[in-house]
Amino acid sequence: MPTMKEVIMLTLISFFISTNLYSQVNCNYEPPREAENWVFGKNSMINFSDGQANASTTPIELLYPNGSSSISDISGNLKAFTDGLIVKQGGFYTINNGDNLNGNNFSSQSSIIIPQPGNNRYYVFTVDMYIPPVFTDGVNYSIVDFPSSGSSSVTSKNNLILNENAQKICATKHTNGRDYWIVAHGFGDNNGGNFYSYLLNDSTLNTNAVITTIGHPHNGNTSSNNGAGSMKISPDGSKLALVIPDDGIVEVYNFDNSTGKVSNLINSTPGQFTYVNGIEFSPDNSKLYFTITPLGDGTNFLYQVNLNDADPFSSPYIVQQFDVQQFGAADSLFGAVQLGVDGKIYVAKFKKGVNELPYLGVVYNPNRDLSGCNYNELNYSQNNGLYLNGGGSLIGLPNIASNFLDIPHFYYANQCYKDTTSITIRNTANIDPAEWDFGNSAGTLAVNDNLNPGFVYSDPGDYTISLIENYNGEQYTYTKDIRIHELPDVVLAQGVDTVYILENSSVQLDAGQWDFYEWTPGGSTERYYDVTQEGLYQVMVTDSNCCKNTDEVYIKYATISFPNAFNPKSNITTNSVFKIVGEFGGFKSYRLSIFNRWGQLLFDSEDPTEGWDGNYNGKESPPGTYVYSAYFESFASDIKPSLVVKKTGTVTLLR
Repeated sequence: MPTMKEVIMLTLISFFISTNLYSQVNCNYEPPREAENWVFGKNSMINFSDGQANASTTPIELLYPNGSSSISDISGNLKAFTDGLIVKQGGFYTINNGDNLNGNNFSSQSSIIIPQPGNNRYYVFTVDMYIPPVFTDGVNYSIVDFPSSGSSSVTSKNNLILNENAQKICATKHTNGRDYWIVAHGFGDNNGGNFYSYLLNDSTLNTNAVITTIGHPHNGNTSSNNGAGSMKISPDGSKLALVIPDDGIVEVYNFDNSTGKVSNLINSTPGQFTYVNGIEFSPDNSKLYFTITPLGDGTNFLYQVNLNDADPFSSPYIVQQFDVQQFGAADSLFGAVQLGVDGKIYVAKFKKGVNELPYLGVVYNPNRDLSGCNYNELNYSQNNGLYLNGGGSLIGLPNIASNFLDIPHFYYANQCYKDTTSITIRNTANIDPAEWDFGNSAGTLAVNDNLNPGFVYSDPGDYTISLIENYNGEQYTYTKDIRIHELPDVVLAQGVDTVYILENSSVQLDAGQWDFYEWTPGGSTERYYDVTQEGLYQVMVTDSNCCKNTDEVYIKYATISFPNAFNPKSNITTNSVFKIVGEFGGFKSYRLSIFNRWGQLLFDSEDPTEGWDGNYNGKESPPGTYVYSAYFESFASDIKPSLVVKKTGTVTLLR
């Protein structure tokens, strides 16, 4: 048990660390980057780092027939990927002890990789089919450590958390924005009606699942495919959807990401959609897309339903359909469906016998209704979707925690007064053109780019930005509230332009209470700055909104003197009193005393602006010579103590 002193010291250390690191904080919204790299199918990769899907082939031969998962670090570098059997690092080599995982690469969702909050450890969840007596390994987790130096390795392997499971697993962040829920589903007579939600925090995975019994059971005999197909959580973490293939059911629930509970079922009628396979939410959480993958001769379908409708499954919209034959030239099939960080939805396609195709289908505008979603249609031109540049599409696509895809349709950077507020549209496909309303402000359009404008607001305040996308005679409107913040009111030296100090003394400048400081010259990042030399000194401060402002002051050596004579009757004001002449702002304390030749004190003042007018007790002192004594004390700083200067002399009083 730490002592109170130790607790206080740890708190102070934490404060100083956070203060020193403040310069690294960015108040602008930054999209999550953990889903920027996909590895899937046959030698296929996609990188989204520039906001577009860039396909390439893997540097080694890979064959992921169905489920897989990929994850990148917070900087967008590929960290790890797996098919449920072997976990590899971003450099495409197997992580130490990363083989013989208990997943199954023919499971619909064979795996998902989740970073443990607060460290360099990742949990790899793997999913086996449940077809006893052959496939019974269940849902397991393995832990991968990525040390700051040295090789990564699996330090804990194949820890069983659920048996008798469906081939479904998904994840999203807890409502606290830090922890993760990992959700699996049971299969069979014992577990087939249950959802299992596991909470991963910065210390452990709680293997005591939150169990919700709801919905159509996942069950059937050993030849049943009801355990297959996908389960997804919406990007905002509020909904969960899944498919039950053989029974032809699609289900949508509310998901409570504070408790892990599933509730409020909305479902299609049994047999309405046979054989359902992939499923995905639109970026704005309002639409649901799912595929039909026939087992024999039949028709492939890609459906869209609007979740805002009272009965979304009563009239599903067919986005795309095409026939397939058990034996014949028409052998293509739809597979998994996955949202990308670019706001588009990608659809896997493959050939009978699990053979690859060179393209992924693309829903270019998944937030839009009906045909406006533009499947394989970009700028009024039909296409085949995304060409994989030598890679191949098979049944599956990477499984990704949904919160990594929770990205606004548009977002902005720079929200401080006088900044150019720059706006980025996540998905710029099929916009002809974009119209902008920046709110009730007489500001200036500083960057006249239709898809990436920059606007300077005329005043701080709250505004609503509206984006209207025009396309094919339709309009699609998105809004976002923005606050333009005041700049920090930094004032040095109580607002004076020049501070005078005594030579060989110093002064301490105080920039006030802010979050970050940068002084020029010198580069100090402290609140206080000690000055001993003449020159111009400037500080730039940053407040908690990341708004910056500067102030400056000139430090100059004081030149002070006393006159040797004065005449109270002079018409020149400066000659009518005896007082210090020069700049005296750098005094901590000051005293001027006047004596006659007998040592009698005639005048005494601590105010450098006050002088002797030649009177004593209301009567004129006679002309003659008088003695003065002056005392000055400079301010102290952390680098120099206060400097004391004493000066004596004589002055002639004239009449």
